[in-house]
Amino acid sequence: MEERLATLEYYMELLLKQLDHKRFPWDAFIIRVRLSRREVEFIYHTCEKLSKEMEKQKAEGFVTFTPLLIQFRQALPSGLPWEETIYALRSQGLYTSLMDEFHKLIKKK
Repeated sequence: MEERLATLEYYMELLLKQLDHKRFPWDAFIIRVRLSRREVEFIYHTCEKLSKEMEKQKAEGFVTFTPLLIQFRQALPSGLPWEETIYALRSQGLYTSLMDEFHKLIKKK
């Protein structure tokens, strides 16, 4: 069983090298940092929730979204590099409005 798992991990590494990192940076990131399906789905759920909250806040006249960025960072699995996560999601065109706002906040610091 261990040998089969090691072989599958090796195959995954080979496939990751073939993945177009420019077209699919988020997918490559998921594999590289070894996120589980459950963790990815939780990140998507968090992004959906924060995107809706951001749109609500924009309608109310908010112009900065630092509290949402803090919520995002705190929701990520422990040890996951949050700036790299934002970059990968943004680069692959996922949750674009939210990630653009987070990217602006990162650039300011």
